[in-house]
Amino acid sequence: MNQAPAYSDMMAGSEAAHSSSRVATAASPASRSLLLDSVWLQLAISCVVGFLFALLVMGRGPLNPRNTDWLGEDGACHYIGWELLRHDPHWHWPLTYSTYIGYPVGESTALVDINPWMAIAFKPFSSVLPEPFQYFGIEAVLVYALQFFIALRLFRLIFGKNLWGVWIAAAFFLIAPPLTFRLKFHYTLSNHWLLLAALLVFFQAQQDSPTAIRRFIVSALILGAIGFATNPYIAFPIALVMTAAVASLVWKGRFSPRQGIGVLGLVAFACLFSAFAAGFIIAGGRGYGGHGYRVYSMNLFSLFDPGWFGSKIFLAIIPHLERGQYEGYSYLGAGVLVLAVIVAAFALRHRDRLQLDKRWLLPLAGCCLLLTLMALTTKIMAGSTVVLDVDPHQHFSRFLAPLRSSGRLFWVPYYTLLLGLLVAPYRFMDRRRANALLAALLILQFFDTIPLRRWTYAGVHVDFPKPLQSPVWHQLGSVYQNLVVLPAWQCGTHESPGDAYGYRYFGFLASEQKMRTNSYYTARYTAEALDYHCKRSLNDLATKPLSPDSAYVVTPAVAAEIAKGPTGPGKCYKVDEYILCSPRTDSVITSQLKQQGTPLAN
Repeated sequence: MNQAPAYSDMMAGSEAAHSSSRVATAASPASRSLLLDSVWLQLAISCVVGFLFALLVMGRGPLNPRNTDWLGEDGACHYIGWELLRHDPHWHWPLTYSTYIGYPVGESTALVDINPWMAIAFKPFSSVLPEPFQYFGIEAVLVYALQFFIALRLFRLIFGKNLWGVWIAAAFFLIAPPLTFRLKFHYTLSNHWLLLAALLVFFQAQQDSPTAIRRFIVSALILGAIGFATNPYIAFPIALVMTAAVASLVWKGRFSPRQGIGVLGLVAFACLFSAFAAGFIIAGGRGYGGHGYRVYSMNLFSLFDPGWFGSKIFLAIIPHLERGQYEGYSYLGAGVLVLAVIVAAFALRHRDRLQLDKRWLLPLAGCCLLLTLMALTTKIMAGSTVVLDVDPHQHFSRFLAPLRSSGRLFWVPYYTLLLGLLVAPYRFMDRRRANALLAALLILQFFDTIPLRRWTYAGVHVDFPKPLQSPVWHQLGSVYQNLVVLPAWQCGTHESPGDAYGYRYFGFLASEQKMRTNSYYTARYTAEALDYHCKRSLNDLATKPLSPDSAYVVTPAVAAEIAKGPTGPGKCYKVDEYILCSPRTDSVITSQLKQQGTPLAN
């Protein structure tokens, strides 16, 4: 494989000064080199490594597709969204839209942060999949496997035949703290391999190969489409990296400005079509904004702060980081921090070896700078101190609110910085010493991040209460098509039945009984959906009877309104500390409620 000019000049200092490394490489057996350099072998090994590391981080329970007991908080809402989508017998457009969630208005399950392309791939096989079925453990294995594999291909492009260096450096990306941290919360957002793939495509485009341009265009189209069908926080950085790649090619004269604009337009079309098909583009352009911008941001200390769970080497710098800036978790790790000090010391002594081609360096640096500034938001903080607030009255914040958890935007700059630090030793020392240095620091990095892995493991091994014990709950689907919760959870978490975990209790129940439901938890809600679920559906109780195809879980106040309205009294019973209303008088559910439930005094 030809080495990319972008990194041939990065490696030049080491390769020109230390011919001994070439001798060592030449002396290695050709068969071993070819075997370790096989793409298929690397992919196979990556799958094994991905499975073993996911097993280490998450344990056996979450990897079992039939185990859903561990899913809580955000993981529970992702699972509920997937289950409701799979039980919808119809296909809609966008592909993730369903009336089973947010009934009867319907909602795009992409907004529940399911992984759209995984959910769409599994849905056709829903009838043969077990009940229940969660793919998040499978996704964790896939994420680690692809993270390691893409890192192998990236460093193969950079290091050439230095296979030991390739495997050691790729392992740093496998155990990257931001990736491990994310697997406690958000499984779709753990697809960091797509960001590494963007960097790989960027540097492949810098090659002098006659096929490099055609490969770049095809790769950019595919990567952009996959990224925009995954999540906006993955998609936006990919779009910027592809823009930086086009800018570098225009600067080098390999694209004319008109050709560059044409390529970007083609990629933009593929991305927007993919985003629309996946359900991320909401009709009318409403519903993207949400609270939390300037709260879920990156802190200036994030690179050095191991988090509230600490590390084996360092203590947390910002004890209250979990209040919001945990979204900007970007701890480098002790091994990488030591490497940064070593690289800085060598750089001060050998500045002549830092010359790089600005035609690729500046576009990529500009991309990373923009993403960093967006991650910091308009209120830049160092610890608990506000360093700079450029929008104290938040006049412009509403335009940036769609990417409200902005700390996540630092992932591409993080991996670019990590990439540069791992490459740098080969500019200042011979290959064998650089390999040994990275191997020693990899051990330190793994040791230092043990508390993070323990915290992630503990976070996916939590027992959640199961308050719905009465058999009545588990027969609702045989009589009713819909489970209506009033007020819906999204209208006020502490005003809805079940309180903060009501979305989990009744969402799991709806998915188990294959019922549609109006109550759900997502990061964003459309204005139309909120208006219906939080206003119109409650106002209708005074003028319309309860629907005979729906079972209702309500608060005492709503039960009183039902008794006073057209439905009349005698339809609501207390079951397991909750109020269940059965509008049909001829059903087995009503009979059981009369025997097992406690009728409300209306």
